[in-house]
Amino acid sequence: MFIKLPFKRRTKLGWTLVEMMVATGIFSLSSLALATIFIFSIRSFAAMTNYSILDRENRYAMDTLTREIRQAKQVTGYVTNAGGNSLSILNGDGQTVTYSFTSANKQFARSVNGYSSVLLTNCDLLNFSLFQRTPQGSNFGMFPIAYNNFTQCVKVVQLTWKTSRQIPSGPVNSENIQTARIVIRKQQD
Repeated sequence: MFIKLPFKRRTKLGWTLVEMMVATGIFSLSSLALATIFIFSIRSFAAMTNYSILDRENRYAMDTLTREIRQAKQVTGYVTNAGGNSLSILNGDGQTVTYSFTSANKQFARSVNGYSSVLLTNCDLLNFSLFQRTPQGSNFGMFPIAYNNFTQCVKVVQLTWKTSRQIPSGPVNSENIQTARIVIRKQQD
C-alpha cells in the first residue's frame, strides 16, 4: 500500500506586477484628488482672509468719511484729474479737512492741519460726485451742481471706491467695492 501525501501548495509571498500597477494607479488618483481639495481649501481660506481684511479697512474708512462729511459746514474744494481726486470740507470744528486719492501709490488719505493719515491702501479707484438738493414742490431729488459757485450749493457727496488685494499663492484678486451718498446735515445755507 502506498500512501499519497497531499500536494503542498506554494503560498504567495509577493504581489504580481498587475496587482502592483492597479494599487499604484488607485493610490495616485486618490492622492491627486486629496491634493486638489487641499490646494482649493488653502486658496479659499486666503481669499476669505483677504475679504475680511478689506471689509474691515473699508468699514473704518467709510465710517470716518460719513461721520465727518455729515457734520461738515460746507465743501470748500474739489479736484479731479487722471492722477487722483481730492475733496476739501470745512468740518464742524472749523478746520479744513482734505480727502485725497492718488492712483500712483493707491492710497486714500485724510489731511487736517498739516497732519495726514492714510485711510485706505490698495485702493484702485476712487470717485467723488457732488450734488445739490433743490426742493421743487414735494420732490427732494438730487441734481448735479453748477460748478461756478459749488461751495454754496453742495448738499450731497457721493463717493465710490474699489480696493483689492492679491492672494499670495496665485493671480486671483480679492476685491471690495464701496459706494455711498452722504448728505451734509450742518451746511450753512
